Amino acid sequence: MNDDDDSDFAGLIPGVRRLRSDRINVYQHRQRKKPVAQPRRESAATATGFPPEATSARDAYFNSGMQTKLQRRIRQGQIRPEASLDLHGFRQHEAQAALGQFVGDALQRGMRLVIVIHGQGYRSQSDAVLKPLVQRWLASQPQVLAWCPAQPRDGAGGASYVYLRS
Repeated sequence: MNDDDDSDFAGLIPGVRRLRSDRINVYQHRQRKKPVAQPRRESAATATGFPPEATSARDAYFNSGMQTKLQRRIRQGQIRPEASLDLHGFRQHEAQAALGQFVGDALQRGMRLVIVIHGQGYRSQSDAVLKPLVQRWLASQPQVLAWCPAQPRDGAGGASYVYLRS
């Protein structure tokens, strides 16, 4: 294209000007901000050792640094639990003590995935008691990287896979 063609073209379309460079600076455009990991809030424990009722129980928790593939393998039950704890028939304070001891022993033995059977609360006079308390306690522990409901073969909603820090 010569200068005459440029001026003719520029005269046809107002506001058009010649580019100085044909390269695009991709860093000039707004970059996507990376999410910042929020630290876990430490909450005061009640007399039973569980976090207070105000903390809502969740169905699952995965540490933000865990790989998606590992999360999927845990959820799908592709990693077999190395130990299990059955809390059926325990009172709240007994369950907390047993769970703390169990997690401590599993960490000491170098276990990564364990299963905690807490039940679904069908025999309770109200809603489930142990399940939400166990979930809140697991969520408050720094050595617990993830927990989620177990597969049907392992107890479904009445049990939780717990993935521990190495």
